[in-house]
Formats: sequence, structure tokens, C-alpha cells
Amino acid sequence: MTGTTWTFVKASWKGGTRFVVENRDGGRLTLVARNSEGDTPRRFSMVDAFIASLASCTGTNVILLLDDSGITPRSFTVKAECVFRHDEPRVFETIHLIFLVGGDIEEEVVRTAVRRSVTAVCPIAVTLGRSVEITWDLRMKKR
Repeated sequence: MTGTTWTFVKASWKGGTRFVVENRDGGRLTLVARNSEGDTPRRFSMVDAFIASLASCTGTNVILLLDDSGITPRSFTVKAECVFRHDEPRVFETIHLIFLVGGDIEEEVVRTAVRRSVTAVCPIAVTLGRSVEITWDLRMKKR
């Protein structure tokens, strides 16, 4: 093991199913499991934030791996499609990531970066991948 990174978040209950999460740098995020009656559903749920973390972690690492090769995509988006069990035990049954990449880039270079990100570099994907199959697809757009 070459090293470890310590991270910290604090989740403070604010009533109902609302929590304000704060990281060690003072960044804040409000998470709501269920919106109050009459509430406009514009907040992230805990599950939304979890999957968003997976998508953004794998995406960040793909961008960094491409950058190491001197490659910058014209556009880049990661979508996550999940099947979640609502009965107990409440688990993700499948997670499928779709990487949408635009630019004049060799597909195999991007494919290698995505594979490394999902299976070895993004700690969220690697850890989650131990309990649920994470599949992925790459869609390239040259123009």
C-alpha cells in the first residue's frame, strides 16, 4: 500500500428526511429522502448523491487519464442507469454507466481510460464493484 487519504463528512439532521452534509473544507450539500408535501422535488436524495458520486468519480478519472496522454475531449458526459430493489435487502441489482465522449479521439484510448477508471482507479467504482456488477458502454461522437 503506497498511502492513504483521510476524508470526512458530517451529516446533520434538519427535520423530516432532510440532512445537510458538510465536508472538511466547509462545502455543504442538502439531501432529502422524501420531499415534503407541496415541495418542488429539486433536491438530491441520498441515493441520487451516491450514484452521482460514482458517475463523477469515474468521469473525473477518465478525464485525468486522457489528460495524462495530452488528450482533451470536446464534450464528456457520464450517465448512470441503476436497478434498485425496494424490498429488503435494499440493494442495487445492476449499475450501467454510459460514457458519452465527443471529439477527434481514438476510441481505443478512451476505452482504455474508461476501463481503468471503472476497475482500478475510481475508489467508489472499485469498492461498489465488489458487491454489484458495474457494466459500462462507450459512445463516441466525432463531430
